[in-house]
Amino acid sequence: MNTKSNVLFSGSPKLYLKWCIIGSIVFHSYVLFGYWFIKNVIVGVPWPESYWPIIATILWTAFFARMAYRWIMRLDAQYGRGKGWEMESITVKLPYEKARKT
Repeated sequence: MNTKSNVLFSGSPKLYLKWCIIGSIVFHSYVLFGYWFIKNVIVGVPWPESYWPIIATILWTAFFARMAYRWIMRLDAQYGRGKGWEMESITVKLPYEKARKT
């Protein structure tokens, strides 16, 4: 049995960056197409004269991919402040059944 498949984050930083960029592009393309569909098909208003929606989408896509990459890297503990991680071993005393007197 491959134990790497059981690990939640078993990739490399390069793979995480690829996932973030592709995911951000797919998500924001979907949102932009939905905006276009609602404006043109449902409401019947033509596309705005300016390219502001496209420029804003491209900028927000890049920002979102960068923030997602930072989040995944911190979650994977590749870098970061380490505030949420405790590296010391912790022992827990588990309850046990007492021997009964017969």
